[in-house]
Amino acid sequence: MNAKPLLSAALLLSFWLAAPPARAQAGKERWVRSQGNSAGLELDLLGKSAEWSMADVESEVSTFGLSFTLVGQLRWLGRLHLDAELPLAYGDVSAQYKAEDPDVDEQSSAGSLLFGNPTLGAHYARALSRRFAVFGGGSLSIPVLDDPGADARATLQATTPARAFFDLHRLIPEHLPLRARGGIEAELATRLFYRTDTAVLFALPTGGGDVELVLEQGTELELRGKGRLGGGLRLQAALTLTSEDMAQLALEPFVSYEPDGPGYYGRAGLLVALDAPLGFGLADDKVATLRLAVGRRF
Repeated sequence: MNAKPLLSAALLLSFWLAAPPARAQAGKERWVRSQGNSAGLELDLLGKSAEWSMADVESEVSTFGLSFTLVGQLRWLGRLHLDAELPLAYGDVSAQYKAEDPDVDEQSSAGSLLFGNPTLGAHYARALSRRFAVFGGGSLSIPVLDDPGADARATLQATTPARAFFDLHRLIPEHLPLRARGGIEAELATRLFYRTDTAVLFALPTGGGDVELVLEQGTELELRGKGRLGGGLRLQAALTLTSEDMAQLALEPFVSYEPDGPGYYGRAGLLVALDAPLGFGLADDKVATLRLAVGRRF
């Protein structure tokens, strides 16, 4: 059994428990997600298939990917926060080939459950007013996906596109991911919230590959009702600067459940890729990912 994922998880947990006790989040800051303490689970579900036929030959390739990530944020020293992510993924790629002359009917599949790259980081977050806050920081991911076999590569093929090339540090194989990020959060009007975040991923090869450089930018608007329910829209762009097709756009409508203070939260959205190579997401063999997040702020 590969001990790297277990050692990485133990290191992450030790780092987390070593942090000093955090003070409660101030009331005026409760709407700001980049501040305070939270722990949660993010889940992405992506299934797609493609069919080809020519003369008496038919073939079909289907993929199913399920990725889930434990995430945590802990206020540590003043406005400094610790961040942690522990991703896991399950994927399956199956293919079927049929021909009439000669008579052929073949099926094959590959896939597995694997650990992603655990991530440790920190960020500085500050509310400049009751309606405006900023944050910025960075992270390092532990490269546990070394020399993946056929089943592991099938899992990565099924799960990596789920976020439209966002958060590649979680599942990128044979690379050491370094990430810098920052953004702003604002309450534009009563119960209308605006958030924008930008991240730069710099992934150094550990297995003889190439350096990967990705710029991520996301913007969302969320409107909450008088209760805890709300909803909104997120637009994001991933610019893979080391690829010929540089830009990937995606749109995510979502519904949310947010507590007024400490308590449980939830979010459900459908991330739809808008352009090539992953879109348009509602077409066959394209990316339309069901995204779920649940957790607790304390």
